[in-house]
Amino acid sequence: MRIVIDDKNNEELSKRHKQNNGTKLNVHIISFDSLSQMSYRRNLPKTVKYFEDTMKGVVLNGYNIVGDGTPQAFLPFLCGKTELEMPDTRKANSNNHYVDEVYPFIWNNYSEKGYVTMYAEDCFDVGTFSYRLNGFKNMPTNHYPRTAYGYVESKFGIAKCIGNEAAHNTWLNYISSYIKAYDKTTPRFALFHHAILSHDDMNLVQVADDDLMNHFKKHFENGDFDNDLVILMADHGNRFAEIRNTHQGQLEERLPFMGIFLPKNFQNTAIGKLYHDNLLKNKDKLSSPFDMHQTLLDILNVPTNKELTTPQLTSKRSLSLFREIPSSRTCFDAGIEKHWCSCMKWENVPNKPFYVQGVKAMANAFINKVNSLTSQERKLCSELKLKKIISSTWLIPKSEMLSYRGAADNDGFVPDLTGEVAIEFADFKIQLQTTPGDAIYDVTINYNFHTNAIVLNMHEVSHINKYGDTPHCIIDKNYFLATYCVCYDTIVNTGN
Repeated sequence: MRIVIDDKNNEELSKRHKQNNGTKLNVHIISFDSLSQMSYRRNLPKTVKYFEDTMKGVVLNGYNIVGDGTPQAFLPFLCGKTELEMPDTRKANSNNHYVDEVYPFIWNNYSEKGYVTMYAEDCFDVGTFSYRLNGFKNMPTNHYPRTAYGYVESKFGIAKCIGNEAAHNTWLNYISSYIKAYDKTTPRFALFHHAILSHDDMNLVQVADDDLMNHFKKHFENGDFDNDLVILMADHGNRFAEIRNTHQGQLEERLPFMGIFLPKNFQNTAIGKLYHDNLLKNKDKLSSPFDMHQTLLDILNVPTNKELTTPQLTSKRSLSLFREIPSSRTCFDAGIEKHWCSCMKWENVPNKPFYVQGVKAMANAFINKVNSLTSQERKLCSELKLKKIISSTWLIPKSEMLSYRGAADNDGFVPDLTGEVAIEFADFKIQLQTTPGDAIYDVTINYNFHTNAIVLNMHEVSHINKYGDTPHCIIDKNYFLATYCVCYDTIVNTGN
């Protein structure tokens, strides 16, 4: 696979680029599917070491996902909005759109400023915007190798090798050909997403560590990144591995790898120094895919000196990593729902009858909701029952806040902690298993202790073990229900 240049289009891009008053940095994004920051460090140690120690890339330790799966990771990143905030593009809905008809992809902003663009995924069958969504009506970017990968899958399946070459090396060589195809006068925007190795097994990606490290080493030492913003990232952590059943796994799902490299010659400019200084200030602060969208916009449109030297307002959901992010920022400020927020302190629910009954009531409320959703397809999908509650935690204010009565001295320095404030309502995170099918779900539910009211948001639910063939009878008809559907024939086959 190699890049073919459209000379006529290249001339048009050059004309637009002359009017570009942004940083004029290339944007080079390499992404892996389903790798947390810790998984990157465990499985790609040489690559991470080279990125951090030699290239001096900055890793964002507070980078937190905002939803479940790759589309919910990439849409805020590329469009600045969630899927629910944009017109429907799902295959399951007859009144829908192609994604390029209604999604404001950021590569269009770059194209308007004279950048040649690339969007590349190496899995045809499970493409981010074509598996559950309608895909693109037209070519979304100047280079879009989906057809090539479709042909490869038709010949080899989703294989780890293409002919006698490792599939990840075919992918890396294609990236290299893109870099070399365009001279320094044509700016590049590219997002390369790799899923073949890491989507189903986060440990397989170990085989690519030497090759990926050498890929970075070659282009860095050759000066190919001298004018590049390089982003090394993952969409989310692993969603289905055994580790996902642990608290560590829950955190890793929510905390993918996100690293940003700014070239030294850009850092040596007045604007570049401010960008890099702010990036270092922000590396341990809460950030999200919404922020990456604003960060990419700041490559095209340079903020004022005041904006670069003044902390951003937390009232805005999308904050640039190249401007200072306040330390006081919360998940609510950042648009991260409680279910996905890794900042909060969750404590085990007390093992007392009152709480045990409440947790069981919430679990059954979830089961009832699921059965209500699948009732329209009862000829295909079995009713579910609660098999067991695996764990339950709740999010409550700190005891110091609940016991604070007021000031114990005239100056307000010493607190009086003799008060007792009853908790009116709380958010619970319940992990439960259903039958038939033995699916395991993480569910976030709000419970009111006074009214016994239960508030359940089905967007705050994670199916954390693999579906397998369990929902095969519904997945093409209604992808959303696949999360909850157990097809009758699989019950017979598995004996559940």
